[in-house]
Amino acid sequence: MTDPYATDPHAPSAHPHPAASGGDTKTLSIVSLVLGLASIFLGISVLVPIAGIIVGVMARKREPSGRAFALWGIWLSVASLVLGLLLWLLVGGAILAAVGLAAAAG
Repeated sequence: MTDPYATDPHAPSAHPHPAASGGDTKTLSIVSLVLGLASIFLGISVLVPIAGIIVGVMARKREPSGRAFALWGIWLSVASLVLGLLLWLLVGGAILAAVGLAAAAG
């Protein structure tokens, strides 16, 4: 005789664990988007856009439902990184040109 109150370990639970429920999470995708936006608004930074790109690539692989957020985060981070590097090159070139002109005049 079987116990009517015994739980079957293979039966689905009435309250499944959130991670086991199969719900689509977008945490990495949203973090990538936030890092992309932060890299645009924080100005000249190298670490924040790199982190946004890395998290965005991870999100594209792990979270198919957050693909749009991840892509926006990647593109904003790439744009910020490229613009920041160009600005650093322009400022560095201007400083080197000024030093060269000062050395030639003096």
